[in-house]
Amino acid sequence: MKKLLLASSLCLTACSQLPYFGSEPPAKLSRPAPVEKPAIPVPAEVVDANEVANSETTEALATDFEHIFIDSDMTFEGVLPCADCPGISYHINLYRDGRFEARQEYLERGQVELISGSWLLERRTLHLVNQQVTLPSFHFRSNQQLVMTDLSGRPILNSDAYQLNRLTAVKKLDSRQPMLGLYRLQNNQATFVTCKTGESLPVANTQNHLPMMRLYQQDSRFNNKAVIASLVGRKGADQNGADTLFIDKFEQFWPNATCPDQFAMKDLQGIVWRAEKIADRYIPHSLNVRLIFEKDKLYGFSGCNNFNASYQQRANTFAVQQLASTRKFCADASNIEQQFTEKLQQADRAEVNADKLQLFYNNQVIMELIPAVN
Repeated sequence: MKKLLLASSLCLTACSQLPYFGSEPPAKLSRPAPVEKPAIPVPAEVVDANEVANSETTEALATDFEHIFIDSDMTFEGVLPCADCPGISYHINLYRDGRFEARQEYLERGQVELISGSWLLERRTLHLVNQQVTLPSFHFRSNQQLVMTDLSGRPILNSDAYQLNRLTAVKKLDSRQPMLGLYRLQNNQATFVTCKTGESLPVANTQNHLPMMRLYQQDSRFNNKAVIASLVGRKGADQNGADTLFIDKFEQFWPNATCPDQFAMKDLQGIVWRAEKIADRYIPHSLNVRLIFEKDKLYGFSGCNNFNASYQQRANTFAVQQLASTRKFCADASNIEQQFTEKLQQADRAEVNADKLQLFYNNQVIMELIPAVN
């Protein structure tokens, strides 16, 4: 039994060592060093220098670096680029109850849109929702700045031209806009039906309305009849909360004019035309360059002065006689006025094409006019 245990012990001892030859035992073998894999490069994150970094301070505010919370009323303003005008001026009010109001004005074209609806916020992307008008979407760069997004929904950060900045306090929306419509006065109570929407509004008897009332009462042609008028006004609520027109500035009456019907315009007569372009240059809407053609005469306003003239239109020929005009000087309008009157008297052909009146000279378009609906 002892011999068996001794044999087993010797066998275990022999199996625990590697055989070697020579006087010195070999060094102990070590595991091979792991091979380092090449690091996969990670694209550097683009950092927006104007974006508020996350911290204990920003986390405590309503706006953090991940989400925007519209928990107070906000006003943003700015001018965004426009393809065929100097820019589009925006005034946007965001209300914490989910509503928005916006004023969109195409500069030099005088096209003003007052838009309201609801806003949706998707992380930092703001959508302004209205069923009739499509507005751009914006990215909250911070809670002080909106940046317009491109068609793919990414903020346009390569130019400061696409930014709207927040005002320090909420600003009431300027709801004044140019209007053209049918004005009627009976028993010192006036109504105004807008050509653009057909909405009928009572007119508030304010100080700015008095000159319009007097001119209407003094003109025997009107006699309680509806007459086209152009003005600058706003829709608001009276003391009883009813929708009312408040006139800011009366411009002119246009006897024998009607509201334009863009689907049935064939003749140039009876429409108040607004000069939109001289050659390829837009005429600022604020100058109110307009005219109307009657049977054999025309009259209008050229930005500074009133004018009238005789004209002839036969087949494809058109000719305006020498203009008679008042002689005021307006520094901001005289250059445009001179170009307008020169081109009007130069025209040798007039055509109503779609919703535009085009004046030609030697088969070249020298002026474009559109029906005035505001």
